[in-house]
Amino acid sequence: MSDKAAIYEQLDIPTYINAYACMTTMGGSIMPEPVVQAMVQASRHHIPLEDLHDRVGERIAELTGAEAAAVSTGAASGLLLAGAACLTGTDKELIQQLPDTGDRPNEFVISLVDPHYYVHQGFEVAGGRLVEVGTRQQVSPADYAAAIGERTAAAVYFLGRQPDDELAEVADIAHAASVPLIVDAADQLPPRSNLTEVTRRGADLVVFSGGKGLCGPQASGLILGRKDLVEACRLNASPHSALGRGMKVGKEELAGLLVAVEMFMARDEEELLAEWERRCHVIGAAAEGVDGVETKYYPPFSERIPPAAPHMELHFSDAAPLSAREANEALEKGQPGILAIGRDAHIRFATHTLLEGEAETIATRLREILAGS
Repeated sequence: MSDKAAIYEQLDIPTYINAYACMTTMGGSIMPEPVVQAMVQASRHHIPLEDLHDRVGERIAELTGAEAAAVSTGAASGLLLAGAACLTGTDKELIQQLPDTGDRPNEFVISLVDPHYYVHQGFEVAGGRLVEVGTRQQVSPADYAAAIGERTAAAVYFLGRQPDDELAEVADIAHAASVPLIVDAADQLPPRSNLTEVTRRGADLVVFSGGKGLCGPQASGLILGRKDLVEACRLNASPHSALGRGMKVGKEELAGLLVAVEMFMARDEEELLAEWERRCHVIGAAAEGVDGVETKYYPPFSERIPPAAPHMELHFSDAAPLSAREANEALEKGQPGILAIGRDAHIRFATHTLLEGEAETIATRLREILAGS
């Protein structure tokens, strides 16, 4: 039994090389060793948890330039807390009454473009009523303007699913009606600029996943924004006796996410993207000279989710030695198992999720599969 995967081997849980995506259902990202060590160190001591929340929030706000910051138990819980904050402010009596909002404004103007229905449910759990705008395909600033009214508690914007260049306009529309704007930016890192610029472009609260591009603990999220609203998020969350009590952020997640943010802000982003691109070409080179298999490369920022991550695809024609589906199944069933996005005619490989040397392992296995061995 290997040391690295001992617990999974003991429980008969397979491990994979992840060339698919950074997903909650696959355990999020792999934390770098300094993050892991920070969590281990934090686990060894009893501390005043509220003080740790304060210091970590202050340090992350300092790093990002935000007015304030708070750590949640993931982006979904961060959005629920953001909704609660807009319903109660820092009034502790109102916080204790949620999800009952009395006769106060409780409507959230929210677009239909994001398929994650649990985000919508979170605002309802907090006591909100949804006013859905747009379609599954698109939503416009005019849709927000038509929907915001006297009962609106906040507007919600999905960065990535909605165009970046419309964010400031939607923020202006919301602010003209004295309505805060919540931005879901869960998987919008990198680029690093999103940590510093989204609030400057008008977001009152912006929420990121801690366990995706930040490579922090999977059970962590990051809330940045207006000081009063971030404080309201904190008061609605554990360890306070409030709606978010069950969304408990441990001392381990607080320490781990702080180190993850520090590392993310210090990282050479151009060097990182160049490494991700190199991995794409390493994998693509495995198909060179194979009849019926064509390589297609997508550079950073060619797609909106996740924005900075390049990827490459292998397209299989009838002249290929096997189908894309057969090749993908062979990758998954090999040792080590390799997960990629398989379609009827192509396989898509993400490289921002790979560890050192894994692109080379994928290339070697691909050559074997395409050669019929």
